[in-house]
Amino acid sequence: MPRYDQHFLRASAYARKIVAAVQAACEETIVEIGPGRGALTRYLLELPQPYIGVEIDPLCLQQLKAEFPLAKAQWVQEDFLRWPLPEQALYIVSNLPYSISGPVLGRILGHRRYIRGGVLMLQAEVAQRLYAVAGTRAYGRLSVLFQSVYGVERVLRVPPGAFSPMPRVWSEVIRFERRPHIAIEDWEDFAEFVRLSFRQPRRTLANNLKALGRAIPEALGQRRPHQLPVATFLELWRQIQK
Repeated sequence: MPRYDQHFLRASAYARKIVAAVQAACEETIVEIGPGRGALTRYLLELPQPYIGVEIDPLCLQQLKAEFPLAKAQWVQEDFLRWPLPEQALYIVSNLPYSISGPVLGRILGHRRYIRGGVLMLQAEVAQRLYAVAGTRAYGRLSVLFQSVYGVERVLRVPPGAFSPMPRVWSEVIRFERRPHIAIEDWEDFAEFVRLSFRQPRRTLANNLKALGRAIPEALGQRRPHQLPVATFLELWRQIQK
């Protein structure tokens, strides 16, 4: 297993399909998280937008610089989770290491003002949470938080054999685009409300939100959080804010 939990994409046909899904605007900079051996990089660099590759592995970075000595490519040797994201229009692309998917999604939400969208390849189970609908097995806190800011669509599934070394699970590629259902500056308050709502997912909403000291409509209070669509969470949050 590589040092940083990478599963390198080796199938160029899938790499082309992933980059074909990129819809970066002309004023945005493409940020690739963990370019690794450059499977996506070679096609991303053909796009007209500026490019930043953030790679933690110094050996991979050395190879990338040698293979893609283009003036437009800006390379950063850094852990993406610690790298200070620039406050400018960004578009994120990555074959994400499974072990950091959650923290990276958190950083994207935290930088939502500047990240309009992107294309990510994730473990299928995680990807499904991002576009899941209420009442399904995959739907949960992450679904509500992400969908309150971004619209998400599945692009394609990728089998284990497309990677080296082979993972034990399938991957999925999703495209996300900012379509906020709430003012960007109000999102943190809403996010805290959602975290409280899912504090104990098997308990009812009324039990989870008891600490707020506010009356919850009985019809909603007796339901469990995974049963409520994003729009209902937003409506309830707005009622409590009033």
